[in-house]
Amino acid sequence: MNLTTLTFLVFCFITILIYFVIPKKFQWVVLLISSIIFLFYDNLHISTVIQALLILIPSYIIGIQIEKNSNTKKGKIFLIAGTLIILAQLFYLKYTNLFLATFNHIFNLFKIDYQFDFVYRNSLIGISYYSLIMISYLVDIYRGTCNAQKNIFKCALFMSYFPILTSGPFIRYGSVGKELYEGHKFNYDRMVRGLVRILWGVFKILVISQRLGMFVDSVYGNLELFNFIFTFAAMIAFTLQLYTNFSGSIDVIMGISEIIGIKLPENFTLPFFSKTVTELWRNWHITLGAWLKDYIFYPLLKSDFMQKLNKKCQKRFGKKVGKKIPMYLSMLIMWIIIGAWHGGAYTFIIGSGILQFVYMFLEDTLGQISDKINKKLGIRKDVFSYKLYQVIRTFLLFSFAMIFFRASSLTNAFEIIKNIFIINLGTLMNKDALLNMITNMGLDIYDFAILFVSLIILFIMQLLARKRDVREKLLEQNIIFRWVILYILIFTIIIFGCYGAGYDATAFIYRQF
Repeated sequence: MNLTTLTFLVFCFITILIYFVIPKKFQWVVLLISSIIFLFYDNLHISTVIQALLILIPSYIIGIQIEKNSNTKKGKIFLIAGTLIILAQLFYLKYTNLFLATFNHIFNLFKIDYQFDFVYRNSLIGISYYSLIMISYLVDIYRGTCNAQKNIFKCALFMSYFPILTSGPFIRYGSVGKELYEGHKFNYDRMVRGLVRILWGVFKILVISQRLGMFVDSVYGNLELFNFIFTFAAMIAFTLQLYTNFSGSIDVIMGISEIIGIKLPENFTLPFFSKTVTELWRNWHITLGAWLKDYIFYPLLKSDFMQKLNKKCQKRFGKKVGKKIPMYLSMLIMWIIIGAWHGGAYTFIIGSGILQFVYMFLEDTLGQISDKINKKLGIRKDVFSYKLYQVIRTFLLFSFAMIFFRASSLTNAFEIIKNIFIINLGTLMNKDALLNMITNMGLDIYDFAILFVSLIILFIMQLLARKRDVREKLLEQNIIFRWVILYILIFTIIIFGCYGAGYDATAFIYRQF
């Protein structure tokens, strides 16, 4: 069930209506039933039911055992066992083909006459999300930051709360768990804020993201037809497509939860105003970054192995350099995991993993050298022009890495990069070649006009959001003005949204994760 279909909107309306009609002590049951329907709507199969139970039942039982044996060796054993059970299923369902492909490549290198056949696994929607959510649940119980849930059905709701299953954000039991089970009264202002956010998210997806996707698909799918300018434009367009698609789905999710009365953590805070890649990732998929820092990076950095490595490196390379080596190694491991989490292919590991680490490593190690060069050249860093340069540089570096994220294979990624850097001036002077490229872009003048205006609106809204919450400002206005804005949003989506043959207006990029 996709987030921009009429089916989903009706489903949410019925859920919210029943939620506020029945007594507060039973409201969580409505959310659980709705989550189960949502979870199995597209794929009600015995294998997917077993998958859900293989995560839920061990997490529930082991969580209670960890709490009973907190701060003991037995509790740690239970934690390790529960984590391995969850990871085993995640790896089996998501990474089997990656490992088989790797073995096949190795066999080819050594001329071994054997190839593994690829397999297809039925998997639940959002497996990467609920797997990590349940791991954090077990770890938090072990750390004593939350108590184990004694009601298995409430535990099931925490694991499967339906809005977050497609695109997140990552939730923590200690901060969100209580709100899931508490009853909430209907609140008009909260409903308006939530509705505005839902409509804004749908606008970003259907009006902007889908058109950008059509252009990207046309160029990347027919590289031989397009020159370096169009391929470069497609690189930029995909980054904007990914952002509007992902942040738009988060807006829908946050809006639904806001209407219900459940506050979820923010996942984006204007990432493309960032001056460094490090800063960008503090504002992009925030909850994933926070999860990996808390449960991967810091535990790794504090591990016995890293502490011993730290001491050895300080002795050999000095205190300043020695301290950073374990940190960089922990960062590298974390970023490889981030890349692998996004998908079971090397393109994801490179694009959203290793390249991001390389950027951050260079920012940290070359920062002082850059400052010295700027000082010698008399370049001021506190002026608008330099800050604009930093923002553009960061955006382009991130967009380049996203080539691998979008590519169907490593070979395809290098073909795209080659197409960008091979500058053929002849195609710019050839009117027939240019006309052919324009004809095959996948968008007509009408679509480009809508896209251009929509991106300007998006940019203006982002600028306004830097100073104040736009929805709060809207709520201060008279009721007639508020509803005029809502109706404008609704009719804009209906009139200018992408629908019909050739469009996949509900294919969320992050839904596969």
